[in-house]
Amino acid sequence: MLETAILVLLYNKEIKDSSTLNSLIKSTAQYSNAKIVIWNNGPKKLNTVNSQALIDLGCQTEIVETVTNDSLAVIYNRFIKANQAKKYILLDDDSELSEQFIKASALSKPEHLSLPIITSNGKVQYPSIDRKRYSSETIIKDSSRVTTIGSGLVLGINIVNALNEYYNSVFDERFYLYGVDTTFCLRVNESNQVKNIQLISGFDHSLSKLESESTKMNNFRRIERSYERGLKLRYYVPLPRAIFLLLKTGTSTLKRRLVGKRYQVRFLYVLKAFLSGKHYRNNS
Repeated sequence: MLETAILVLLYNKEIKDSSTLNSLIKSTAQYSNAKIVIWNNGPKKLNTVNSQALIDLGCQTEIVETVTNDSLAVIYNRFIKANQAKKYILLDDDSELSEQFIKASALSKPEHLSLPIITSNGKVQYPSIDRKRYSSETIIKDSSRVTTIGSGLVLGINIVNALNEYYNSVFDERFYLYGVDTTFCLRVNESNQVKNIQLISGFDHSLSKLESESTKMNNFRRIERSYERGLKLRYYVPLPRAIFLLLKTGTSTLKRRLVGKRYQVRFLYVLKAFLSGKHYRNNS
């Protein structure tokens, strides 16, 4: 069994351009008995594979390509099932990993769920503990509710097994992009299966919500957020409250449209997701 299985998920990027992989290559800290899976999720196949760069990673490597921009939940679950390891580290392609993060994540135990303290533009953005952004005064209790993003998560095999037993999967495959990380956190919070939560510092990550993007990309994100909200209301909120929140979303959307402002979601897509119980990319 591997000590550590690491997933680096590429999208529209060559291996040489991934700050995450470059951080791992340059680091003097090492993962022992580890495997790195470089997963290209499209939109096209890799042009070049720098074999020397893979050698420089210092551990077993594998390249997987799915050029159709597959569901993150499906990719995460497939990666975990395909690699027997004591812990799993999930990484996007655009993170700066410090020596501190690499050393601490290498020491994470099978019974731990380790969350990175994620900074962007010099400020802490995640995790949120009991609905408050992490600070030096934050205390995590057994009853604490955590919220974070997927990149940088370190999942011990004991956590994986507990969630698989409770939900039949670690990540909820009814979600594609948005909601994969938040529903994972909901599963952790609601199942009461995870007690050993650790925090790891030294993780700088690019966050799309803090960056200026094109109108096309903004519209895409609104649709994704809409489906995320509708599906979470359907599957993770009791029906009476889900209907109340659905109506509240509709009212808020209408109010903002009347004053010429856009809401963060489109109500018709939220409603469609809630009623159908499916993401628009799910054809099954």
